[in-house]
Amino acid sequence: MDIKVMKFGGTSLKNEKTRAYVYRHIVKNLISHKVVVVVSAMGRYPDTYATDTLLSLGSPRLSKEEKARLVSMGEQLSALKVCSELLEMGIRACALSFFQAGIFTDDNYEYASVLKMDSRGIKKKLQHYDVVVVGGFVAVSTHGRITTLGRGGSDYSAALFADMLGLKEVEIYTDVDGVYDRDPRLDNMAVKYDVLTYDEMLNMKSRVLHDRCVNYAKKHKLIIHLRGSFSSSSGTRIQPRY
Repeated sequence: MDIKVMKFGGTSLKNEKTRAYVYRHIVKNLISHKVVVVVSAMGRYPDTYATDTLLSLGSPRLSKEEKARLVSMGEQLSALKVCSELLEMGIRACALSFFQAGIFTDDNYEYASVLKMDSRGIKKKLQHYDVVVVGGFVAVSTHGRITTLGRGGSDYSAALFADMLGLKEVEIYTDVDGVYDRDPRLDNMAVKYDVLTYDEMLNMKSRVLHDRCVNYAKKHKLIIHLRGSFSSSSGTRIQPRY
């Protein structure tokens, strides 16, 4: 069974129009793969389900554990929304809860360290479904409490899932079609990199990817293919050398 892990960020999932592009990428890959889709919370503040919007609903007096539970709802809603729309398209899809996903951490609610991973839950679902959708950024402690992997941690989640499943590559989709020498949204003379090493990526001024994701990929020699949700461009590959 060939598997691909595809991660989509909040701006890619913001509304029905942007999600249509996401589904095109997923459907294209279903020709030859089962797909694990890792999702962030939908949109950005002040969008209704964005992480910062959810945080604004809670009191500053909430404990760190309670805040982790509050923000986890964004990824949970996103996973269920994506799963629902895929089902309506006739695709065999399911959404995993964080307790089923197989990433287990310590009890640091804001920047948890991964202690162990268990791929059995995802692999079992992939035997019966073509797409498994799971929220990124959020995990579960070995004591059964909701934890988070740090802001932007969905990239890291995607790398963890790819490694957990024994893959050599993870695809991460954003609203920009790769890594540029400067922001292409502000400068139309920006130049896109086709390939970067892990260290080159870590030294970039623009934080396109979560550092934990890149460091984990470097340690495990996992290729990161950074692509644009709204483009068919080949994007940027981040790998050991070129």
